[in-house]
Amino acid sequence: MGSKMLAAYIHILALLPLTGQIMRAEPRRDVWLYASICLAAIGTMVLLGVTGEEVQSRGFAAALHWSELTVIMIFGGLVICKGPHQVWRLAGYIGGYLLLFAVLAAVFRLFGNNEPETVGGPALYSGWLWAHIGSSLITYALVTLAAIAAMAYVVQEYALKKRKPTRWSRRLPPLRDSEYMLVGFLKWSAWVLIIGIISGFALRYVEGQSLWEIDHKMLLTLLGFATICVLIFIHERSTLRGRMAVRFVLGAWLLLTLAFPGVRLVTGYIIG
Repeated sequence: MGSKMLAAYIHILALLPLTGQIMRAEPRRDVWLYASICLAAIGTMVLLGVTGEEVQSRGFAAALHWSELTVIMIFGGLVICKGPHQVWRLAGYIGGYLLLFAVLAAVFRLFGNNEPETVGGPALYSGWLWAHIGSSLITYALVTLAAIAAMAYVVQEYALKKRKPTRWSRRLPPLRDSEYMLVGFLKWSAWVLIIGIISGFALRYVEGQSLWEIDHKMLLTLLGFATICVLIFIHERSTLRGRMAVRFVLGAWLLLTLAFPGVRLVTGYIIG
């Protein structure tokens, strides 16, 4: 337990430079940003190596840590590829989100003594399992980025309405860019989530479960997918803008949070 908690503290410290990007007078896509992203990724991978949290683990802390790593890798890739639309200006807020997850996981590791289950049996050797895990992590990471872009939209919109830009709003992407990102990330997540849903049903078949029995995780995932599809449909067919789009994005993020780490929290610490 001592080495694991030490790794958790180091992990939290590794996320501080990325979170500290929010304090820069003028955010830049420079070597300091690249270094903070690399440090956050290395710190998370070191933690996973020390704790031995496998990606197929059903533990709450494992879900948070693998989600963090996926967000960091996707965000880092977008920053390196110079897109989309000044996404690098969200670095500090993404760092703060990851820091919150890291602290939450450390708290539950400190006060929780249960050993989480891992997937075993025929499912462990099925390609459907890895397709399902990969698509779930990528979907949740994309929806998380969309939610952070949505919050940036709210801050920028408020500053424009008051005609008083703040030091916080000046560091964020412009209003139109934030809107483009929140809708764009959701569109990407919808395609990936289709793979997740199909692989989830296929995994049920491999494990010998009924395809028609819908549990809490599947129900929340399907509701999240429906929310994303409704937003995309309305956005394409009309001029859905502003707070309504933000509500859809945050609703989808909440549903998928309940479906992924939320279900593991309940089963691991509340009814486990």
